[in-house]
Amino acid sequence: MVLFTACSKDDRVALADRSVSIQLANGLDTLQTPMTLDKDSTIVLDLKAALKGEAASNDHWVTFAVDTTRMLEYRSKYGDAMLLPTSCYLLFKPDVRIASGSSVSEAAQFNIGHQTRLVGNSIYVLPVVIKTVDGKEDFSDNRTVYLVFKTAQPKDLDRVGWEIAGYSTQLSSTNAAAKTIDVSNTTTFWASALNQPMPQWISIDFKKDIIFSSLKFYIPTTNKYPNNGAYPTSVKIETSMDGTIWVNKGVFAGDIVDYQQTINLGITTARYVRFTVLSAAKYTPAPTLLYETVFISGIVLRR
Repeated sequence: MVLFTACSKDDRVALADRSVSIQLANGLDTLQTPMTLDKDSTIVLDLKAALKGEAASNDHWVTFAVDTTRMLEYRSKYGDAMLLPTSCYLLFKPDVRIASGSSVSEAAQFNIGHQTRLVGNSIYVLPVVIKTVDGKEDFSDNRTVYLVFKTAQPKDLDRVGWEIAGYSTQLSSTNAAAKTIDVSNTTTFWASALNQPMPQWISIDFKKDIIFSSLKFYIPTTNKYPNNGAYPTSVKIETSMDGTIWVNKGVFAGDIVDYQQTINLGITTARYVRFTVLSAAKYTPAPTLLYETVFISGIVLRR
């Protein structure tokens, strides 16, 4: 008589201690990625776990994690760097499988974003480790891989210290003129008073002379461009050194793409800018409603 017995979890071949590591070229412990800061976009990075020696005789589950305590080791080895903020990454797929018959896992996925919140010409680091293998810590070789992000000099100038010098009208404190220079370029916004005719304008004091080549403005994404209107169809840009004498830099037709428009001005030195909406599409929050107003989310200057 031949007896057949089913395999159970207890029959799985155990892994040797320290037999699983993050797969990266021999001798390397950094994965470097250049990063521009002009707009927010998602960067997807994949890491895999590798099994030393023979292929797995059964499935094994590997969990990746971020270990911020490893920053001390990075700085000791490579020099100063900043920890990538939690708002700028998502460990989208931390749990991956080394399938039976394989020695390499599926890819763990790291989603990187919100680059506009970072500082230009800087180094940010995200230390990654294997936290557990099959729920246990002893199987990992405790190796750290550092995801390193080198940020470029942003084209957008920093708005720290900027102030609103004047404005034509504003709908309310919620939609004040100062919303055009706060930290959000697409959610908060200035709204001119309802049913006040164009032109409507804002002037900004940079508190120092600055050099720039273009101006970029945003409209709020909540307004479902172009369906609800309230966006500029013609704007005038002026600059000043003293807030009294203004230089006309031109009148520009609305050409909004992805809720923003960049207006090239040529190399310009100024302390003030005045942004005037000469005409705007009527605001139509509902089919039977029609208002004269304009919404501007952000105004930035570019190198």
